[in-house]
Amino acid sequence: MLLEVSGLTVSFDGEGDAKVLDDVSFSLRRGEIVGIVGETGAGKSILARAIIDMLPEGGRVDRGAIKVEGRDIFALSAQERRGYRGGDVALIGTNAKMLLDPVETVGAQVVRVLRDHKKIGKKQAWLEAIELFRQVGIVNPEARAHAYPHEMSGGMAQRVVIAMALIAQPKILLADDATLGLDATIQLQVLDLMAQKGKDLGLGVLLITHDLGIVANYCDRVAIMKSGKLIEFSEVTDFVKAPTREYSRELLDAARVRPSTLRLDDAPRMRVVEKPPLLEVENLVKTFKSDRSHAVVKAIDNVSFKIAKGETLALVGESGSGKTTTGQCLLRLLASDAGTIRFDGQSTREMSDAEFRGIRRRMQMVFQEPYVSLNPRWRTEDLVAEPFGLLPRMTQADRKKRILELLQLVGVATRKTACYPHELTAGEQKRVGIARALAANPDFIVFDECTTALDIRVRAQIIDLVRNLQAEMGLSALFITHDLNSVRSLAHYVAVMQQGRIVETGETEAIFASPVQAYTKKLLQAELPIECVERGTPHLAVLGEHQ
Repeated sequence: MLLEVSGLTVSFDGEGDAKVLDDVSFSLRRGEIVGIVGETGAGKSILARAIIDMLPEGGRVDRGAIKVEGRDIFALSAQERRGYRGGDVALIGTNAKMLLDPVETVGAQVVRVLRDHKKIGKKQAWLEAIELFRQVGIVNPEARAHAYPHEMSGGMAQRVVIAMALIAQPKILLADDATLGLDATIQLQVLDLMAQKGKDLGLGVLLITHDLGIVANYCDRVAIMKSGKLIEFSEVTDFVKAPTREYSRELLDAARVRPSTLRLDDAPRMRVVEKPPLLEVENLVKTFKSDRSHAVVKAIDNVSFKIAKGETLALVGESGSGKTTTGQCLLRLLASDAGTIRFDGQSTREMSDAEFRGIRRRMQMVFQEPYVSLNPRWRTEDLVAEPFGLLPRMTQADRKKRILELLQLVGVATRKTACYPHELTAGEQKRVGIARALAANPDFIVFDECTTALDIRVRAQIIDLVRNLQAEMGLSALFITHDLNSVRSLAHYVAVMQQGRIVETGETEAIFASPVQAYTKKLLQAELPIECVERGTPHLAVLGEHQ
């Protein structure tokens, strides 16, 4: 057996009797990919740190054993441990650009690690670094080696980190949420690369994630963690068909696509009686000028679409395609350069700020990163109440009552009213952001990546919340995302953006069933639904057939 973890128990100083890992046992075979799945705080990342023998400060192993090819890692000398970390076991973390040194070229960083592990000359190290870049699919590796991390895309930076992890030809690769926040197409490329390298080099890969779609399509076995315990460990196909634990069933149900809010066979009837649009956008343009080269970039290039009352349009595309810029221009958070925006029959682009104030109440936005958009010095009750300034004056009693109503509506416990943003979970922060948007009684909301990077069940809860709000309040929405599973669960219609232009639009089920444009097909092929495994067509199996 390549890796054996037996009865591993880890705790932290000052945590009392609480165990971060509690009697965890599992194994990893050579050439196998095992998925470790659990929600935030389950102990997944601590497990990876324990395996590479790099627990955070204050962490300690109370009992248990970790053996790599029969060798107990806790019995290694200091010198042996140095060779073990990165040599036998390599760790790939989340957010490659944060992991790389921002003031050193990526090639120089890889060369430094190569020379440390292989004791070779600088010239030979550069040659090997460029070859590593070529192996992990970096285009024009000779030039890219001299780039700084900020000059690379997220996917390219992640490839550099993978190249660095492969330097010493490790036996085990620990991928800790290595694709979190990447575009679907880039995520697919990174996962394909790790899976292919595992197969070619005979590595054992431990894929730590909260995305069951990834596990279902790439892993051989899956381990489910909850509150530091490993509660289920089985073959992926068996798990998808019939998980044995109630918690596992809840995760699996939450990861499945919800039924569409608009049936395709209803569409002809709806199109006969055309709904008047609440929002009309025609030939919208927004340009930015580069500070360095003074080049003009068209972030939005003649974009047009309509949204009727009670309908949701999903705007999908890769990072940099202009999705968020479009949403911000609609609400005049950014000034557009040309085009027409009509809301409920009124043209808003030419309005003065005073004239637009009345419209602003009816158009709100839920921002992508609530921990950034929420004022860290304000309590929850103040954050929710701020938009009341757009409404007629209310008494203190009415104000407090409305705050509690809004928190109850979005599923935040009323005891959280006095909490600051950092005291809320990621899901609660998202919900407070939604409550703020609802506080002004809007008719239209822009949801910017409201389901991205959330735990499986929290993501499902946010989807259900948005759907229920739309049904109860008749809200119209622009849903900006690269989470394709959420699109099928939430949107009536889809518009696909590429390099500032909308290249395809249509009803959600029609787009997913038969996309026309090559770019749309590429996006949809990057989707990793659990349903593929249930149909017997996981992505990795299909990939293998094509190679």
